[in-house]
Amino acid sequence: MGTSFKNILIGSIVAIICACIIIYAIENHKSLSQISAGFLIFVLPFAFLSSFSSKTWSFIFVFITIMIGFIVSKFYYNDFWIGVVLAAIIGGSVYIFLTRPSIKTMNEYKPFSSNDYKEKAKKFHDNK
Repeated sequence: MGTSFKNILIGSIVAIICACIIIYAIENHKSLSQISAGFLIFVLPFAFLSSFSSKTWSFIFVFITIMIGFIVSKFYYNDFWIGVVLAAIIGGSVYIFLTRPSIKTMNEYKPFSSNDYKEKAKKFHDNK
């Protein structure tokens, strides 16, 4: 199975799951504002999971998540979690297929060697 076919298949499955969740929310008269709030608050943290590798950002993320969870459960905003699930699906897909590969390629570099540079420059000038 080629990678382009695999990407199309995975993208289609994610789209079907998201569409099913949204259709479920519409058919069961769930609150669009609560779903939107849950999605908007959590889509970026899920999309950029690698930025929470430090202790400070992990603390801030977990603290805010716990406080939001408390407020949501206290006021019975149960439809909020549908938005969080959508954010996890879409943001997680963005992280896995876009963010993580680009971070991997950014971190792969070859250290500069002055000896290699001198040899390449010498070969370049000798070939002229």
